[in-house]
Amino acid sequence: MNRKELIHSDFQIKEVEAVVRRDAFTTIHVHVPPYETNILRNLFGRENVTVFERPSKTTITPEQEYDRLCAKYGHEVVAKVFGEDDGDRLMEIVEGLMAEGKLPVQEQTLEKAHELDPIQESKGAKKR
Repeated sequence: MNRKELIHSDFQIKEVEAVVRRDAFTTIHVHVPPYETNILRNLFGRENVTVFERPSKTTITPEQEYDRLCAKYGHEVVAKVFGEDDGDRLMEIVEGLMAEGKLPVQEQTLEKAHELDPIQESKGAKKR
């Protein structure tokens, strides 16, 4: 996937629930894309952020995601976590998540191919 394909496109990616323990009396629950938990861990400490899988998805615009994170957490924090590359590393992570979302369809295709030819698997089996 190249950058031209991503321009002005919204994509669905999986979402996680992060439980952030800010102090002894304050715990917050946020639903964020998986890569955003790296920023939360950087801000609040790895031991204070617990991540849970969610069945839901969130909509993002990949080319705007770096700017969104910078507006939310500040450029210095985002650059510390993802590097001083104006979002190139973050874009690679987002593209990986978008490709990951396509895997189940490919796996279904493979499963259907195996269902169509069950004899193929038993041809090489030895009888005991």
